[in-house]
Amino acid sequence: MTHPRITQGAAALAAIALGTFLWSACSDNISDFPLGPSAATLGQAPDIHGAIAAQRHHTDALMRIPGVVGTAVALVKGKAAVRIFVERADVRGLPSQLDGMPVDVKVTGRFMALSDPTTRQRPAPLGYSVGHPAITAGSIGGRVVDGAGAVYVLSNNHVLANSNDASIGDPALQPGPYDGGTAPADQIGTLAGFNTIDFSGGPNSIDAAIALSDATKLGNATPTDDGYGTPSGAIYGDGNNDGVFDDVSTLLGLNVQKYGRTTKLTHGQITGVNATVDVCYEVFFIICIKSARFVDQLVIEPGSFSGGGDSGSLIVTDDQNKNPVGLLFAGSSAQTIANRIDLVLNNFGVHVDGGAPPPPPAPVTDVAVTSVTAPAAFTQGATVNVGVTVKNVGNQPVGAFDVTLQEAPDGAPFAPQTVTSLSAGAQTTLTFSWSTSSTTSIGSHTLTASHNLTPDDNATNNQASTTVTVNSPSTIVHIGNLDARTSRSGSQWSATVEITVHDADHNPLNGATVVGHWSVLGLNSNTCTTGDLGGNGTCIMLFPSLKKSVLSVNLTVVSVTMPGRTYDRTLNHDPDGDSNGTTIRVNRPF
Repeated sequence: MTHPRITQGAAALAAIALGTFLWSACSDNISDFPLGPSAATLGQAPDIHGAIAAQRHHTDALMRIPGVVGTAVALVKGKAAVRIFVERADVRGLPSQLDGMPVDVKVTGRFMALSDPTTRQRPAPLGYSVGHPAITAGSIGGRVVDGAGAVYVLSNNHVLANSNDASIGDPALQPGPYDGGTAPADQIGTLAGFNTIDFSGGPNSIDAAIALSDATKLGNATPTDDGYGTPSGAIYGDGNNDGVFDDVSTLLGLNVQKYGRTTKLTHGQITGVNATVDVCYEVFFIICIKSARFVDQLVIEPGSFSGGGDSGSLIVTDDQNKNPVGLLFAGSSAQTIANRIDLVLNNFGVHVDGGAPPPPPAPVTDVAVTSVTAPAAFTQGATVNVGVTVKNVGNQPVGAFDVTLQEAPDGAPFAPQTVTSLSAGAQTTLTFSWSTSSTTSIGSHTLTASHNLTPDDNATNNQASTTVTVNSPSTIVHIGNLDARTSRSGSQWSATVEITVHDADHNPLNGATVVGHWSVLGLNSNTCTTGDLGGNGTCIMLFPSLKKSVLSVNLTVVSVTMPGRTYDRTLNHDPDGDSNGTTIRVNRPF
């Protein structure tokens, strides 16, 4: 973990503020979560997959609540639960259950990317200080090797690639600059690859980078005196040797260990899987001004498992096998956050150098149709793009093959498309255009994609399907207008939004039930039925008694339902242009 960058204009004051803030973020408070049995028993709890489904369903909405910094699936008193991570104890509006699954709330503080220094050594052991010249310092995670035998340092993007701001070929210093490392004297490698972190709000799965090195500069074991030794070259929970966890839920409850720059050898337990968290990378005073959202992460406790400077550490099983599990990259005073190691290694096409290389897998020729994607519903007459993704899930390169798409029940014609070649692990997405103007069937349609590669060792994944709904234009409803007005009383004000529902010919419709979402928490009306109060195709949603400190609120139409009709939000509009037909902003009147 590296120190978040501080805007230079406030460096002196920020140093004082962050001194307190980061101490809290890096403190070694022990969590009350006890270390327990391995995932061999806990990972099989029958309701874990139900908790994962509930967490995936509600995470986006939960993350919009101020003070919520993440979610995960956890075991609470032996039962699966959706865990909500909050920055402080007074976060309001949290549910007690989601889709029938219990909710557990954990106060973690803000998740931060942090760092600290160490010394120089050749060959450098795993866990020792490393960093790009423009950062402070992080940890060497592992020595990894590609198919050609090239040796690389594995760590985080924010350690080796300066959070996207580096260039391929930049030096990797050991120790990191905060420890006095300078180029070229302390260069241990050159940046060879990094995943780009999306700081615009999109989902990220890994914060990782590799730097080309060699075995004279980089070791493949932790220090002999206080480390855990050499990690295995085989990742945990990969029984079929395809480089991917067989079942992520079996990681829940797994006892793990790591060796990192600051806290050295520590032991912990994976207490959350499938986590979604917001991680801060840059701070102005105590306010985070640059953050990124990460999904499908692992959560480790207790809080003393990691501290500043441990970013990039390799997390392995706490047993004699020492199988890699995760790549540490962020944390708070209560939890550590790690990327799944299978996603990291596959991103770069490398494996952990555990001394003896893992046994070579038997040759497998296998191309899979992994997905068929199209809009879930659309109106007859629309032109729809259908995406078909094929992936070489075997370990042998393949030559040319055709991909075909079939539609039922109308049998719409699609010309086959050719994939000229696909290396092992590579994938490609083909786009088929479907003009539905000649479609005669209204309702459910099935789109099935398949390929004709020969030979293929696994026929069970040679095709995939998706189901879409074609709606008759005569049954479509949409929002035809959103109008806002305000009123005030003393130091408070109220927002009112009038919603108009139209049919396909833009005629007002009575009897449609509209559900909305206000951007501010409080007592408000968020459901109305058009025509109920005498309006012609209109209904009203009201947010009364807003405080003067609230400068504006947004109302977003979530759904419109009416017997025998289908809501198509893509047709929403607003003739006077004060909204996009789906969301309208209401500004404070004074």
